[in-house]
Amino acid sequence: MIDAVGKRAVDAALELNVFQFLGTDPREVSELALQCGVSVRGLKPLLSLLAALELLEESSGRFRLLDTTADFLKNWPVMRSSLTDAPDWQELPTVVRTGKPARDPIEGEKDGGDFFSGVVSTLFGFHLPLAKNFAAQLPPVRRVLDLGAGSAVWSLALAKEKPEVRVVAVDHGKVLEEMTTSFVEEYGVTEQYELRPGSYHEVDLEEAHYDLVYLGHVVHSEGWDASRTLLARCLQALKPGGLVGIAEWIAAEPRSADYHACLFDLNMLMFTEDGLVFNASELERLVTEAGFSDPEWVEGPGKYPVLQARR
Repeated sequence: MIDAVGKRAVDAALELNVFQFLGTDPREVSELALQCGVSVRGLKPLLSLLAALELLEESSGRFRLLDTTADFLKNWPVMRSSLTDAPDWQELPTVVRTGKPARDPIEGEKDGGDFFSGVVSTLFGFHLPLAKNFAAQLPPVRRVLDLGAGSAVWSLALAKEKPEVRVVAVDHGKVLEEMTTSFVEEYGVTEQYELRPGSYHEVDLEEAHYDLVYLGHVVHSEGWDASRTLLARCLQALKPGGLVGIAEWIAAEPRSADYHACLFDLNMLMFTEDGLVFNASELERLVTEAGFSDPEWVEGPGKYPVLQARR
């Protein structure tokens, strides 16, 4: 069954003539984007989602129509009438054309933490089992930096079990006041935390000071360039031999093999300036290019493992 966003994706592809320009021979995204008059950034996640819906075939980053696509499109007007809608996604065709969100992006300069202060509570229980699993396999650490802390679920899992750990949690003031504080108090570790308000791109950080830096579901909203800058900050803040832990959605290879990761990737297109869902090799490339070594994936109870790398 196609969900509300899937419905919008099919409608957008029809409006942008994606199906018309695709054939049964595999096509490069850049070539198709030129023909459709849209951005590569916008078209790539749209195609992956359509492939995850089994309307296209994806192979080595190239796409083609399936033999069944024509029949599906013939029946689409009747089918779509029974599907739920996603009003927030009406501007998807425009966003695919431009590659930029049609309204102020979440986590942009004007957001100030408004969006995430409303969702971190829900995400806490979802991430806690994996955070505990990751904390249990860490070597001894004392000084921890939690960037984009949110509920501080990643560092809390460690601080609760290790009273000697001291954490600096960085996030927008609104998030720290409305969310982080309540979780830290609930877990009884207030004395172990310093809450440092500000942007993790700009707030002052000590150099060569920390044993561990957490990036818990941060880089997907940053994109390539800002993630490189952020990882450079992490490297500078870590002691030699210190670790960075990156928890993320991980795109499958091919991307269309994981519908929910494709859906989240399309969310990043729709609601962030440069965000995307990286695949495992892309994340490893990010950390090694930033100067980290020994990238290692730590499996746990969640769907996606945590990437660990060393300064």
